[in-house]
Amino acid sequence: MARRLAVLRAAVVVICMVMLGRLVQLQIVEGARNRQLADENRIRIVRRLAPRGTIYDRHNRILASSRLAFSVRVVPEELGMIGAGDAPAGLANLLGVPADEVREAVGRPAAVRYQPMFLWRDASPEVVARLEEHSPYLSGVSVVADAVRDYPHGPLAAHAIGYVRQINPDELGRPENAGYRASDLIGKAGVEKVAERVLRGRDGGDQIEVDASGRRVGTLGTVPPRPGRNVWLTLDLDLQGAAEEALGGRAGAVVALDPWTGDILALASHPSYDPNLFVGALTAKDWDVLSGPGYPQYNRATTSRYPPGSVFKIVTAAAALEAGKCDLRSVFWCDGAYRLPGWALRCWRRSGHGTVSFLKGFAQSCNVMFATLGQRVGANGLAEMARRFGLGEACGIDLPEEAAGLVPTSEWKRRARQEPWYPGDTCQMAIGQGDCLVTPLQVAREFAVVANGGGLVQPHLIARIEGEGDYSPPVERHSVGLRPETIAALQAGMEGVVSPEGTASGIVTPKYAIAGKTGTAQASGGDPHAWFAGYAPADRPRLVVAVVVEHGGRGSTVAAPVARHIFDTALLPAAERPTWLPEDTEVAARPSEEDQ
Repeated sequence: MARRLAVLRAAVVVICMVMLGRLVQLQIVEGARNRQLADENRIRIVRRLAPRGTIYDRHNRILASSRLAFSVRVVPEELGMIGAGDAPAGLANLLGVPADEVREAVGRPAAVRYQPMFLWRDASPEVVARLEEHSPYLSGVSVVADAVRDYPHGPLAAHAIGYVRQINPDELGRPENAGYRASDLIGKAGVEKVAERVLRGRDGGDQIEVDASGRRVGTLGTVPPRPGRNVWLTLDLDLQGAAEEALGGRAGAVVALDPWTGDILALASHPSYDPNLFVGALTAKDWDVLSGPGYPQYNRATTSRYPPGSVFKIVTAAAALEAGKCDLRSVFWCDGAYRLPGWALRCWRRSGHGTVSFLKGFAQSCNVMFATLGQRVGANGLAEMARRFGLGEACGIDLPEEAAGLVPTSEWKRRARQEPWYPGDTCQMAIGQGDCLVTPLQVAREFAVVANGGGLVQPHLIARIEGEGDYSPPVERHSVGLRPETIAALQAGMEGVVSPEGTASGIVTPKYAIAGKTGTAQASGGDPHAWFAGYAPADRPRLVVAVVVEHGGRGSTVAAPVARHIFDTALLPAAERPTWLPEDTEVAARPSEEDQ
């Protein structure tokens, strides 16, 4: 009997020691971890998204704001659906999305367990109704009201404003995005991307207590969200609308800027897209449109590179005037071609212009005169002047992407083509053909040099940021080093272009004077690109406009009227503006004697 009692006592002691050891392990060794798990099961943080800052145009008109919408949130660890063996597939059926999309979303690793994640923003009333109807059979799914992005003007200025979308794994891993979570929104393009840190704001949230079924039983604390700061752009909504109206459905771009400050007043690129598409779930049809052959997300105003055609001729004229190779008294002979041994460059007027002065040759865009000037200056002289006008380098606009263009040289051709530079290359470059490539933004900046009397401006879109009283956009304007006589000659030549005797006679108006240059740039794959660039009023420039219509044909009848419509919108009272008639700009198949 005593032996049995001893064994029993020993067993009790062992059991007590095991229990004590387990208690020590649970409460001391693993106490912190167990408390965390208990809190994760009992306490949740329900995030309250901060509304992004509002984006305004220069006249305080809203370009992008936030609105309330229904969003679907899921706690992956609690996702379940009575009667469905595959809960993600059942939820996907209610949402009307592929099951793999839901599985991928709920399967992403989370920094904190049992935290709601966004599955779908801006859910339709039909989706919300289906979820509410099936709520007795669903667990881990909730519908909440959140702030989502809203672009009230749809595609208008989409390439300048940009859009927001859920951050992707690559972006999430970048050091500059520390603090973002897998379901957070981030600016993907345009000003939304450039000003992301300003616009984003700081999320808040509710700390709530839930029961074993995940139902809310109380609120332990609340941190209100802090909205993002507002941003004002230099864009003018009226001019932006005029630019896009005049471009219509044609592929191309328009840039309008203040020649004195570099303020971008309009920046249009077609085809365009509606950034509201990115707010909710993208359908397959939406994605086909966004990634289609027209590349609607591609900003042609800043990243497309085009041969400049005759809008390059102001560079050629400037180089010749500065080098003393011509002046306003110079006279040229054009019999329809500029000839070199074994090669000839045809003038657009096949019969020739005959004897022309510098100003008449400029107004008539005589290829023979400009080829002559190019040969006098030489390839290096043309390239050096082109760079002084800002060609061949990015302008530094405050947008995520910008192309540098190309100013070819003999060294470049030898390196890129393994070919020498021929005299014919110089002739081609002098008239804006060959390998020279520019962006519409660069052309607008080029013409601003003439408009403001010789200063190269810094183009910019962001005018003001809320809370940054000392913020000032770059309004630098440094001299390109042209003599006043050169500037005066270029201005006179461009005024002659938009005169009854010039190639842009079709846009002459008695209400104000326009100075500019038409262009028809030969391009592979179709008809020539149609160009016009210029400024108005000619005597007191307030606005520079550059227009390119891809494979449009004649700059005088296709691109120039687009610019005229923008000038009318900017300079005339509303009652005096002519109605825009798209049939006035029918695309021509080939350039005629009216235009080069």
